[in-house]
Parts: sequence; structure tokens; C-alpha cells
Amino acid sequence: MPLYFEDLAVGDTFEAGSYTVTKDEIIEFAEQFDPQPFHTDEVAARDSMFGELVASGLHTLCLSVRLFVTQFVNPDDGLANMGGLGMDNLRWHAPVTPGDTLSLEIEVVETSQSESRDDRGYVTLDRRVYVDDGDDPVLSIRSHNIVQRRDAE
Repeated sequence: MPLYFEDLAVGDTFEAGSYTVTKDEIIEFAEQFDPQPFHTDEVAARDSMFGELVASGLHTLCLSVRLFVTQFVNPDDGLANMGGLGMDNLRWHAPVTPGDTLSLEIEVVETSQSESRDDRGYVTLDRRVYVDDGDDPVLSIRSHNIVQRRDAE
């Protein structure tokens, strides 16, 4: 059964799977969307401030969205998400490197019922990406989602 608006409370947290990043996909993504040497060339990356090949922050963001959708929204017992209103406070805290395993944590930080539509509520979520079960996030973002109300079925 999906998670409806009524099922969510401020402070609820959820884990949303994991994903291991490969060197080839870091380079492939960067060549198409963020062609900077520290994302596309291992040798050149050694002379960068990172000292090694790192994933584009945009790639990390996209992978976090993939985990959110495939592991939290789309499963039968996932969030009854109707869409998004936007994202705020995007921060990259640390680089992601080949072989890192990303995991996503989601926390409900605000809920409000729609005043004009009975079929939905609004949920603000803090989403944090961690590497290899680390204590500090490598990415954080706040998303504003429209979530179906149970009574609307």
C-alpha cells in the first residue's frame, strides 16, 4: 500500500536503497553534461584540487533523484507522489569517486494540506546522500512534493 499524505509526519525518516558509481559512468555523464577535466580525464584529475577523478555534482544529484524515484516513490509501498514543486538548498559537501556506494536518506520536515484541492497535501523533504555508510552527507537538498491524500482514491 502506498504512503499517502496522511501517513507522513514531521520527523519520519526513510532509507532509499543504494547505488555504486563506476568510473565509466562518471566519465560518460561528464562528457555529455559537465566536461571538466577532473570529471573526464583521470590523468588531468590528479592535478586538480581533488587529486583524482570525481563525479560531477550534477551526476550525484541525478543519481539521488534516481534512488528517490525507484526506491521510494515507485515501489508498491512507496510515496504516493503526484509531482514536485521544486528543490532548495542544494549543497555538495564532498566529492564522489569511482567505486563509492551512495545511499539516500529522506526526512519529512513539513506537511500541509492543500486548501484548494482535497486530493493532495504538500510535503517538504530533506534528502541526504551518503557514501559507503558515512556519517556526513556528500549531498543534501530540500524538495517540495505534492502527495496524494488517501481519501482521494
